[in-house]
Amino acid sequence: MDNQEMRELKERLGIIDFKINYKTGVHYGVIEDFFSGKTDELDPKDRAKIVALLEQEAKAKK
Repeated sequence: MDNQEMRELKERLGIIDFKINYKTGVHYGVIEDFFSGKTDELDPKDRAKIVALLEQEAKAKK
C-alpha cells in the first residue's frame, strides 16, 4: 500500500490519528506528520503496523 492509498483509506474509514497511535504504538507526531502530508517518510516497522491496522479496520467495516 503506497502513501496516498494509506491516507485515503484512513480518511474513508474516519480513523483519527490518536486511535492509530493507541493501537500501533507509533509516536503520535510521526502519525500526524505522515497523514497531514508534512512528510512521506515512515520507518518500515511503523508502516507495517499502520497498514495492518488500516486493513483490519477496513475488514471490520465490511
